[in-house]
Amino acid sequence: MSSTQSLSRPEKWIRLASWLVALVFAGFLIALGNLVISDLFYVPQGGPPKLSVFEKQAGVAALEQQHTALQQQTKSLQNKQELLSETRAQLERHYQTQRKGLANWLASSEVSGDANQHIEVKRRTLALDELQAQILSWQQKEDQLNQQLITLRQQQTSLTLRMDQHKEHAYQQYQQALQSFELKVFALRLAVVLPLLLLAVWLFIRYRQHRYWFFVYGFGLFSLFAFFVELLPYLPSFGGYVRLIVGIALTVFAGMRMIQAFQRYAEHKRQELQQSQSSRAQQVLYTEALSAYQKKNCPSCEHQYNIAGEDADYCIHCGLQLFKICGCNARNFAFFPFCKKCGSPVKAQASTDLPNSIDERANHEIR
Repeated sequence: MSSTQSLSRPEKWIRLASWLVALVFAGFLIALGNLVISDLFYVPQGGPPKLSVFEKQAGVAALEQQHTALQQQTKSLQNKQELLSETRAQLERHYQTQRKGLANWLASSEVSGDANQHIEVKRRTLALDELQAQILSWQQKEDQLNQQLITLRQQQTSLTLRMDQHKEHAYQQYQQALQSFELKVFALRLAVVLPLLLLAVWLFIRYRQHRYWFFVYGFGLFSLFAFFVELLPYLPSFGGYVRLIVGIALTVFAGMRMIQAFQRYAEHKRQELQQSQSSRAQQVLYTEALSAYQKKNCPSCEHQYNIAGEDADYCIHCGLQLFKICGCNARNFAFFPFCKKCGSPVKAQASTDLPNSIDERANHEIR
């Protein structure tokens, strides 16, 4: 049976509302923290470094302009080469046609000593020689363009290699600047989040039982979420070690605090059991007594009292009086303020310091 069952209905609603306030408070803080952590990205140097800046500093832009100019020259020469090649091909086709025509004319005509025939043969032969010379001239022009294209391609290859070297150098500088920037951003975020986490630990240790405990718990949830969740996507390569180291430190700290609390509790119980029944009874709070009654435990030593039987009036472990007979012969739990049968105040040995009214009980619980 949970300890919340010892609370009254209004107290349960107050506890539930308090937790709701703690969660809503933590939610708003988490949203605010997310905005702050995101905006811290632009604090150092106004934002992250850009690769284009380092490429410009390395002279990559000038080399790209030269490369573009070489590409334009190459394209222009290629167009001229295509035009020369097409013109040369036309001249070769015309030359072949004229040569076949001359061969056919010679085959169909009988060679004689006629002067007119010799003149025609000579004229056609000279025309073929002229076509051959034109073809050779266009071929030489085309060869010159090819040589220029080869030179341009070599220049482009050399320029591309230089561009790659300059880009690689700029990229290395960019990576170094980016790592330095990420380190600065991580240091800023850690400088903001880590103190919040330490403050949350201090508040939890100091004020976890304060009447406004729900704000302490809400702030603690926010600080844990901010450090272990919101900071996670922005961690550099070594940032995981920081998160794990802090987690380990918090675990060791919480474990030591828990063991120390158990030891103090055990020592407190040992000293309490050495006191008289009256003194121990006066130290029992009403809510603790109600919870112990529901669990059938002794409110002082926290052992079960019903192992000696349901009619046991004293704890067999510490000797504390647990039940008292009222004047109406009703058997009442000694720490209840009123008789369950007649409603009279329970005059038990252990009830001298217990609150008798609901208002006093409520004020006692708030304190």
